[in-house]
This record gives sequence, structure tokens and C-alpha cells, in this order.
Amino acid sequence: MGKIADALKKAGKEHVPIRHDRGVKPVYQDRILSGTDVHTGKEPGFSPKVLQGPVDPKLVVFRDPKSPASENFKVLRSQILYPKDGIRRRVILVTSAMEGAGKTTVACNLSVSIAQSVDPYVLLIDADIRRSSVCGMLGLDPGEGLSEYLNGNQTLSKYLIRTPMTKLTVLPAGRSVTNPAELLTSAKMRHLFEEARERYSDRFIIVDSPPVNLAAETLNLSQNVDAVIFVVRYGFSDKDLIEEAIAKVGEDRILGIVFNCFESPPGRYSYYKKRYPYYSSKL
Repeated sequence: MGKIADALKKAGKEHVPIRHDRGVKPVYQDRILSGTDVHTGKEPGFSPKVLQGPVDPKLVVFRDPKSPASENFKVLRSQILYPKDGIRRRVILVTSAMEGAGKTTVACNLSVSIAQSVDPYVLLIDADIRRSSVCGMLGLDPGEGLSEYLNGNQTLSKYLIRTPMTKLTVLPAGRSVTNPAELLTSAKMRHLFEEARERYSDRFIIVDSPPVNLAAETLNLSQNVDAVIFVVRYGFSDKDLIEEAIAKVGEDRILGIVFNCFESPPGRYSYYKKRYPYYSSKL
């Protein structure tokens, strides 16, 4: 990991603030909250509800699909849909070393971008039960979700939210619990990934997880997915924490690095650019 340390030795000296789209009115969308099966549209005992809510300005692929940031997500999408090695990795975890890197922003934008393409469907799982924010970014009302599924006996389809984008389905984090690590490292969570792979063979599964260095369950989750996308906030993410997080996850599991909050390609991260595919975002 020495090369990583050298490449990032100055990263902590700069602080580049996150760009907020001030003055932009929130976009509202109609959507369906449903317990129905995403394939058949039927699940006895459950009826859909029509709801409304604001879409976060940082969901650029929805709000500004022709922007440079949206184009960068299309590049990332292409690498996932058409990998050079021919291995299609359908279950992808998005994480970071620390809070504030923008992992949820990347997970949501990537999910919407894939859903906007011609063929693939997407299941976005909010596995950050400690501090969930996927629903807030997508303009969905938070409710029951992953924590209730793992604690109960209901079918997974009961907790799925069907969004206005017919090819994007969301599994919310659910209500906060006192034992998130135990739930997310349980046999039922492993079975969820297995079921999603088998039952939803036509879709990609994007998992928004807690930061690696802040939650014990993230390492377990990373071992049950096909690949990991690592989010680094340029000029903010601490190099030592990045080194530690990558060492924990394992370099061979990292599909690529998303550099967040910068104006030009970060030369100081040259090691990452050589070792992994990298993608930029000004969010």
C-alpha cells in the first residue's frame, strides 16, 4: 500500500466544499409505493399508493441528464454493462472510507443512469440502516424496508418501492434498529443477495452501504457482492482512512474509484488512476 500512501500524502491538505445547487427548486415526481412483485405486478394483500416528494438537486442524471456529471455516470455505467474482461458483475456495493464522501449520491445517480439505459433493470438497496438517505435523495417517503425484512417473516416484495422509472426499484433501509451489524451480517442478509441474483436475473443490484471504517457490517457485505465501487471526496477524504478501508475490503474486489468534488482530473491520485478505472463527479 506504499504507492497509495505516496499518491495521497497531500490529499488531506485541501478542503474542497461540496457543491450545492442553491436556488434550484426541488423537482417533484409521482411515484408508486407498492408491495407488488416487480415482475408480475401482483402480490395478494397489498395495494399501491400514489405519493409525491422532492428529488434532491444532486440527482443530476435525473435533473440535468446532459450535464458533464451525468456524462461521467454514463461512462461508469458503460464500464459496468460492458466490462472489458467480459465478466458482468451484477451485484455492486458502493461505499467510502468515511462520512461525507458522497457514496449515496453516487449509488443513486448510478442506479438511475443504468435504469435510463435501454435494457437493464435496477434494484437499489439502502443497506445504510444507521443513517439512511436513499429515499430522501430520490424523493421517496421512508417507511418499512430492509430492517423490517431482516427482522420479520414477510416476503421481500412487500418492502419494494416501484419508482416512476419502470426499470428502477428501491428497497429502503427501513426503520433504525439497535443491532444493524447483526442484521446485515445475518444468514438472511446473505440469502437476500442469493435470492436477488436468482429471482432478478435481468437486473443489476446496487447496494448503498455504510462507510467501511465506521461500520463493521460493511466488510461482510463487501464479501457477498460481485464488486465494490469506492467513493473518494477529493481534497477531503483522509488518505490514511482510504488506505485502511481499501486494505480491509481488498484491492481485488474494487471495480473502480469515483472521485467526487473536483474541477479537473486529480493528478495526486495517479496511483488510483493506474490501478483502477476512475470516474469524476463534481457533486
